[in-house]
Amino acid sequence: LPTTVKINALADIKIIQVSCGHYHSLALSKDGQVFSWGKNSHGQLGLGNEFPSQASPQRVKSLEGIPLAQVAAGGAHSFALSLCGTSFGWGNNNAGQLALSGKNSKATSPVQLVH
Repeated sequence: LPTTVKINALADIKIIQVSCGHYHSLALSKDGQVFSWGKNSHGQLGLGNEFPSQASPQRVKSLEGIPLAQVAAGGAHSFALSLCGTSFGWGNNNAGQLALSGKNSKATSPVQLVH
C-alpha cells in the first residue's frame, strides 16, 4: 500500500501539479509558484550554481511574477510553461534537450526558450 508522507515545506500551499525526473521533482502551486527538490548536479532544480541537492522543496525564485500553467521534469532537466505560452527550461543540455544553442551543457536557472 502507498504510504502518505506530509511535505512540511508545502503544508500550507495548494499544489495543482507535480512532475518527477530521474532524481528531482517539481511542484506547481495554484498561485503559480514552482518548487523543486532532489538532485541538482546539472542545475535541474533551477536554483542557480550555488545550490547543492535539496531534500525539501525550494521555491524557484527566478520565475516569480510569471503566471505559470504547467511544469515538466525530464531526466535531469526541467521546463515551465507560462499562461501566455512562453516556455522556460533549465538543467542538463548535453544532448540539446533544452534547445539551447552553442556549447551550453546546462542552465542552472530558468532560461526563456525561443520558439
